Amino acid sequence: MRFRRHSFSPSLSLAGRYSLLSFGVLLLCGLLIGAWVSRSIRDGVVHRTAASAALYVENYVVGSFQGFSRSGGLTAQERRQLNWILTKTPLAQEIVAIRIWGPGGRVIYGQDEGRTFDVKDEQADAWNGQVVSHVSTLEDAENGTQRARWNRLLETYTPLRQEGSDRVIAVAEFYQTVDDLERQQAAATRESWGVVTLTMLGAYLLLAGVVRQGSDTILHQQRQLQAELQRNEELHHRVSRAATRTTTLNERYLMRVSAELHDGPAQELGYALLRLEGVGQHLTQLPAEQAHQAEQHLELIERSLRAAMTEMRDISSGLRLPALDGLDLDQTIQRAVQDHQRRTGTTVTLQTDGPLPAAALPVRMTAYRLVQEALNNAQRHAGGQHMTVQCVIQGAQLRLEVQDHGPGFDALQPQPGHLHLGLNGMRERTESLGGTFEVRSGPHGTQVLACLPLHPPGDSPEAELEALTP
Repeated sequence: MRFRRHSFSPSLSLAGRYSLLSFGVLLLCGLLIGAWVSRSIRDGVVHRTAASAALYVENYVVGSFQGFSRSGGLTAQERRQLNWILTKTPLAQEIVAIRIWGPGGRVIYGQDEGRTFDVKDEQADAWNGQVVSHVSTLEDAENGTQRARWNRLLETYTPLRQEGSDRVIAVAEFYQTVDDLERQQAAATRESWGVVTLTMLGAYLLLAGVVRQGSDTILHQQRQLQAELQRNEELHHRVSRAATRTTTLNERYLMRVSAELHDGPAQELGYALLRLEGVGQHLTQLPAEQAHQAEQHLELIERSLRAAMTEMRDISSGLRLPALDGLDLDQTIQRAVQDHQRRTGTTVTLQTDGPLPAAALPVRMTAYRLVQEALNNAQRHAGGQHMTVQCVIQGAQLRLEVQDHGPGFDALQPQPGHLHLGLNGMRERTESLGGTFEVRSGPHGTQVLACLPLHPPGDSPEAELEALTP
């Protein structure tokens, strides 16, 4: 098992990314809201100014037009009264030009009096009882005089109603300068932009502060997690090195047991066989019947001793790991297969997907032991039927599969002692190197599957393990 070190320090923190993104979003929202508020304020100032002026005009002028609805024109007295209102009263200070429209687009008072023009939409709305105003660029035909003095004026249309009813008898069109209006609009716009800016800035600082606090907490936790991962990785390497050293010690111990079996009990059994041959030479001195019985007993003893010595030599040979420091992975697995074939006289099929790559010595040792133990189990419990060893490279791992076609067993049930110890030993060897081990068994045979890393983390140098070779 390998630990992958992750980096929790991106080029920009969560708070930094949020600050940039939220600043852009709030800036865009602020611009949109500010533009909408400014436009609404400008329109409101225009309509408020126009409505106030329209109220003045209607209050001052409407009395002079009450006779217009009956006669269809203005009397001299009404005209003098209207002239006085538009020149001597405070209304004259508010209005720079006025024109009174009668039905059909005819001018009944003011500039172009008596002429008829097309009825504009604004005038039509006023005839319907609405007050309509806008800032005019004075491009209409009837605005020639005003255009000579001003570039822009506030143009307003207001209905003049008959007293005591809602009937519109005329429409007043008047013009006001926009200097005061623009000053009011500018002041209101500055105030609105100031309020929007302060509101957005406050929201930005508040949200950024909350996110930064959370981001700092996350960064602190990430640093702690990274430190824990580093410690776990160090512990994993230490465990891997310890497992490799344990494998080394186990192999040395097995070599020692093999040597002691060979030099101790095996030698004693060989000496006992030699002594039995000497005893057999003295049987001729016994009576024939006793000599025959003694020969039979000696035969049984000799066969038992020879069988015990053969088995002890097999055990000693199996415990002793061959010299693997000079063998590559291909040769190591071939050696395990050949040793089994030579010892048992059975046939094992070896399958590989081409030359195997280099592998660390602990991996080669474990691969040899896995093949050796799996073939021994197949020989013992399946009678050595159609045994196959398959080696496949998957990424940086070696996949070993040993299969037979015996009767199989229930892998979930407790197994006999020697089989249980063999499977556990193979599992522990595999997992100590960070690999995986699995046994599949059924009526048509048993599969032993092991995946070993070619270069496990923390593996000891090969020079340290050369002591394993005799």
